[in-house]
Amino acid sequence: MPAPSPSHLVAPFTAVGPDRAAALLRATHGLAVASIERLATERDDTFRVRTTGGPGVVVAKLAHPLDDPRVLADQVAVLAGLEREHADLPTPRVLPALDGALLVMVETEDGPRGLRVLSHLEGETLGSAPRTLDDLRAIGALHARLARAIAAIGDAADPPLQGAPTPWNLLALDAYAALLDAVADTGLRDAAAEVVAMARDAVLPLARALPARLAHNDLHGDNVLVHPGPAGAPLTVTGVLDFGDMTRTPRAADLAVAASYARGRVGEAGPPWQAARAYVAGYESVEPLDEAEHALLPLLVLLRVAQRAILNSSIAAANPAAAQYASRNLSAIARDLGELGASIPTRIGGTP
Repeated sequence: MPAPSPSHLVAPFTAVGPDRAAALLRATHGLAVASIERLATERDDTFRVRTTGGPGVVVAKLAHPLDDPRVLADQVAVLAGLEREHADLPTPRVLPALDGALLVMVETEDGPRGLRVLSHLEGETLGSAPRTLDDLRAIGALHARLARAIAAIGDAADPPLQGAPTPWNLLALDAYAALLDAVADTGLRDAAAEVVAMARDAVLPLARALPARLAHNDLHGDNVLVHPGPAGAPLTVTGVLDFGDMTRTPRAADLAVAASYARGRVGEAGPPWQAARAYVAGYESVEPLDEAEHALLPLLVLLRVAQRAILNSSIAAANPAAAQYASRNLSAIARDLGELGASIPTRIGGTP
């Protein structure tokens, strides 16, 4: 299935209000809602819900009206598989509806939309404070364990799970390169265009030759929850969130997505590629890459930064309701693209 047009990411929809959401949760899951709070997201309705009795605090997600129910079903299948087979991994649990379904289609003003209720995981976001290189190594190692589990669950299904055909897949270059004009800042646009041109000829033919597997594909600082230990002690990862961009992609691309955010996790100190190296070292302590992957990884990291510049700018320009959320990191993206692109290493992991 081809990736959807980027307009799919910004298509308008009628937001479901808290009162209507609470009524739906009572009808579908039998929840006694004590309070309900909307959470900021790009393209769905997500609520933190406190209940009286029962599960306590949960997260309710009403998918965008254009989201394919098959894609949503793949997401809940992976979460259910992680709960069943990898309970040690800190991922949300899917709470079944009254009829036992993990995904419920409910009627809204925009037609049927998928409703999921997830366990609420405690912690602060990884991106809420500067972290150490040791923290990044630990999270990289957890990522490798999670990546291996997701891939196995995806391949074991009959038919194998495909995830989303999304422009956020690094290899879907045509789906996001066409949106370069949406980047308002001339310097950022030119830098992103240079990376896209390089990737089209030097990266994508080789990356597309790598095996693809189901992957989280969005392990950034707002999708990882942590609990800091005492001074000098390592972080405890308490949650990995948001499986909405899960897709089939090469292992190195999934790792590059996460490693591309590492620069911003350690503040301003240190050489530009140092944080990515730490993250990759942690990942490879569990799942080493091969030489073909090592050869592409730095360029895939840089491509992800350019992809973020393009798609976040496009979302902000096309959807005023999501503009503040989508554009909140553009200045950091511009910094990372400039600093990482100024000196691209031949490899950032493994033994030369």
